[in-house]
Amino acid sequence: MKLTTYLTFVLITLLVGLSFPALAMDRRQEREFDRVSAMPMDELTESAGAALQKRYPDEKWQSHRFPDYVFTNESTEAAYKIAVKRPELLAKIPCYCSCEQIGHKNLLYCFFDNGAPGVFNRHASFCTICYGEAMRAFLWAELGATDQEILEGMKKKYMPERTVPEELLQP
Repeated sequence: MKLTTYLTFVLITLLVGLSFPALAMDRRQEREFDRVSAMPMDELTESAGAALQKRYPDEKWQSHRFPDYVFTNESTEAAYKIAVKRPELLAKIPCYCSCEQIGHKNLLYCFFDNGAPGVFNRHASFCTICYGEAMRAFLWAELGATDQEILEGMKKKYMPERTVPEELLQP
């Protein structure tokens, strides 16, 4: 009887663990995740720049032919670099700056026309929410956060500021 109970417990634990990927980070990662969430823009920019350099040390950034507005400030530059290297990540995240009113369906639209890499969109170059979201998403992904953890982190960070239509919250 004890063996059956034990095996049932193990099976349920495994199923619950697989069903809730938000429990994937260890304590250290969770602390770092929270630290990234609370970072002021200058520290966020510095951390994102360092993470980009570490992840893509040999990247020839000039080959992406960024428009001049990308170089407005270091935050904007880091965010557009993230957009060209991780478009699939930004495409999964709703933007919290109210840009759905101009047709944006996710964060990638803030960086590229029609939400597809190719033609850059100026919008993210002047929006601290857009480039802040991109840098946080990238840093969280580098920590090993799941898509769901990133979405929950964004919701927790930005939702108090505004409401996003429910259909935009679907990954």
